[in-house]
Amino acid sequence: MATSGISGEPAARHQLMTRAAMVGLLMRNTVNLGVALISLADPATLALPAGKWLLAVLAAWSLFRLLTRSHRPVWLAVDYTLVLAVCLALPALVPAADFFASNTAPQAIAGTAVVSIAVSVSTSASVLMTAGIAAAYACGAAGVIGWEDLSSVTALYYFAVQCATASTIRYMLLRSAGIIDRARSEREDAEVARRVTDAVRDYDREQLALLHDTAASTLLMVGQGSPLPARRLAAQARRDLRALNHGAWVAPPPRVELVAALQECASHLSTPVRFHGRERLWLAGEAAYPVVGAAREAMNNVDRHARASQLRITVSDSFVRLQDDGIGFDVDAPRRGHGIDDSIVGRMTRAGGRARVSSSPGAGTVTELYWAPPPETAVGPATVDPDRLVERTRTRYGLALIAYALVNLAVTVPPAYASSHTLADPALAGVAAIATLASVPGILRQRWAFAWPAGFCLLAVAIAQPALIPHDLLIGYVHWAQGAVGWCLLPLLLALPTRTGAATLAAFWVVNSAVAISRDPSAAMLVNIGLGTASILGVQLFALIFNGLMRDAAEVVEAVTRAHRRLLTRDRIAQALHTEYERRYANIVDSVVPLLQALTRGDHVDSTMQRRARAECRRLRTLFDQAGAFDHPLMQRIRPLIDDAEARDLDVAVDLSGSLPHLDDGQITALITPLTELLDHASTSVRLVLAGADDQVEVSVVVDTTSDVVPAGLHGAEVVVSGRELWCLIRAHGQQATASS
Repeated sequence: MATSGISGEPAARHQLMTRAAMVGLLMRNTVNLGVALISLADPATLALPAGKWLLAVLAAWSLFRLLTRSHRPVWLAVDYTLVLAVCLALPALVPAADFFASNTAPQAIAGTAVVSIAVSVSTSASVLMTAGIAAAYACGAAGVIGWEDLSSVTALYYFAVQCATASTIRYMLLRSAGIIDRARSEREDAEVARRVTDAVRDYDREQLALLHDTAASTLLMVGQGSPLPARRLAAQARRDLRALNHGAWVAPPPRVELVAALQECASHLSTPVRFHGRERLWLAGEAAYPVVGAAREAMNNVDRHARASQLRITVSDSFVRLQDDGIGFDVDAPRRGHGIDDSIVGRMTRAGGRARVSSSPGAGTVTELYWAPPPETAVGPATVDPDRLVERTRTRYGLALIAYALVNLAVTVPPAYASSHTLADPALAGVAAIATLASVPGILRQRWAFAWPAGFCLLAVAIAQPALIPHDLLIGYVHWAQGAVGWCLLPLLLALPTRTGAATLAAFWVVNSAVAISRDPSAAMLVNIGLGTASILGVQLFALIFNGLMRDAAEVVEAVTRAHRRLLTRDRIAQALHTEYERRYANIVDSVVPLLQALTRGDHVDSTMQRRARAECRRLRTLFDQAGAFDHPLMQRIRPLIDDAEARDLDVAVDLSGSLPHLDDGQITALITPLTELLDHASTSVRLVLAGADDQVEVSVVVDTTSDVVPAGLHGAEVVVSGRELWCLIRAHGQQATASS
């Protein structure tokens, strides 16, 4: 399940798009307010009174928008309407034939609006809105220079580039948000699966507790030779067997060849049997066992009651059908016994599958057994961002910035050189291009060694270019470094924190502007720099902020993916331990059932049965005691030692008290090493007690031995030897493990 935002869309998408819309709102209205105030303060402005009133209204509205910061569509519509009004009012704002040769208020307002709107609304809506801005700007420009010269207004082309660039940024953010939402959804699914696994484990412990309270108690009475009447023992044993019959106590093999198993069952029938369908079909043991059991019951029913001349068994990929031509029966009539309801239908239902029995008198019987699909891994593999899509998106974004910077140089430098004939321009442009390309190793391989040298080269360009061009051309497009250096610098700043990058970008702008002002400290220069700051630098900062948003998205995805992988690892370990737990449980119960069956028959309780009862009771109690800490790493290391001791016919008793603290591999090894040597010297019995506290584990071991020699691994500890018994206490505390008597 994906977490959703208040709008119903996925949370990350909602969050990222809200942040993008907020950045766009702040940028658009900050630029509008700044441009309007600068234009109104310009003593040499050519704006007509109507244009000044329009700028005043725009400034007041922009201030209101910055204070309220509302995302209501109606306010965006007002923003857009004012931008269109500014574009149409070009004749009243900049009534000069060469208005398009330098920075102007309408160009800054319109260009900023295109970018900010493109990241705030859908692509189709932004394209239509950009077309409207371009059309309004064209109409306003035609009112100044005429329609025949409209092709010289380069801003019209930049609107399309700006819309495409901003829409691409929006698309990249949406992809990043989708990855984050998918990552969070998969992590939440993993957490749900973990809770399900815990619930299953708790259920298994309840089943073990039931077995402990019933069968273990009965075996304890038998093992202790309690003077109970045989009738009472038989009644208790029957009760215990009924409890055991509700679970799958025999550990199935990993895989079963179903057709062969069914043929084995059919080989004992007197009714002729024909098989159809699959000749071989391997199923997981958990799925095959109930199918075989239910099919066996159906076969027995045919043999005993159907009086059929043939039984037809069809095996498919998902079910088994058993069809006979016998006398049939009324499926709705009350039935004696539990063969169909419990051994067929009930068994398949308990196994997660289903069974369907259809029949009518004289028409034979059809039994269909559908098994459960193979269980899926409780926690799926960490598929979130498998190809590091967020990082790839950031890489493509960085490469796109490089391409944009180079194209910007190619577009702005040749006209500037044609106008100024300054030979330094091509050389400085070459340096800027090489410095921009120095960011490629960092973007592709995270190797930013060339970033700082390249930055200093760009700083030199930012200083030299306005210092070398003719004085009368400082205001205009000949001063190409005013905008181009920032775009060349942007790819080099992508690895820096957003604030650091923004400060560096602003510092380059200040240095370039300072050189221009030192050469031409006029009001016109200040207005030009002010308009450029609002439009050019604002858009560059905007591009840097979006890189920060994508970087944040990458960090979120990485964190969620790590959490998912931890859950996956934990779940795989839990599944492996659960399988081992079930195997031990099933093996114990498989040994307990014959004892209980013997008691239900009233067999004589002799010394052999008493010994077996005591052994099985201890095994049950040991597993019960370990249930709470079955997955602890120490218990995982101890269990094979216990198995080996039992395989040598040792009488092993294990008790666990308290809770085991976290132990590292070194501490566990320090406990296991002496324990292994002690068990190797045991001859008939082992008594093992584990006591856990907050920061310490004590392992108390008592073994009987035929040797008086203390094991070599215990020579560093005080060991008590009393006759044939050897006792040792092993402790693990902190980072060290010690052994003492």
